[in-house]
Amino acid sequence: MGRLARAIRMDKERHPEPSMLMVDAQTAKGGRAGPTFHAAGGRSGRTVGTKRSILVDILGLPFACRVDPARPHDLASASLLLADELPAFPRLRALVADRAYRGLAKLTERRGLALDIKAPPRGVARFVPIRPLYKVEHAFAQLGRWRRLSRCYEQTEASAKAWLEVAAMGYLFARMRIEPA
Repeated sequence: MGRLARAIRMDKERHPEPSMLMVDAQTAKGGRAGPTFHAAGGRSGRTVGTKRSILVDILGLPFACRVDPARPHDLASASLLLADELPAFPRLRALVADRAYRGLAKLTERRGLALDIKAPPRGVARFVPIRPLYKVEHAFAQLGRWRRLSRCYEQTEASAKAWLEVAAMGYLFARMRIEPA
């Protein structure tokens, strides 16, 4: 997934290695049949399903993903994702996230990264897109177009992650610029 995203960045006349990544998570309901790894979690702890975490660059290209039961907080899932994936980004200088990820300050400080926490303006009660984090939400929306990802029908975390990666690869292939022969 990362190799294809780097190729697309080069097509867009960008450096192949991103200097800034954005992280966010999404909770999806689980399938209804059989024993699975799904757990209750999400907002107010009522969604039985999975938590999908992704790393996206400024172009909205997914670079890495992780799937966990819905129970752990977004911060815990993001910490595990970043611990696995940060060594693959030597040029990374900044990480952008929303208020749920304030706990990443120690991790980013140890790695020498700037952590930029974005929040909506004070006094606004409705949904307001926050720049540049709307790129992550757009990536989740594009991945959600894959019908298989409307719910998590998988029995294992590995299978759920594989389907998320397949959808991300399809999204990346759609973003590639193909020259006519």
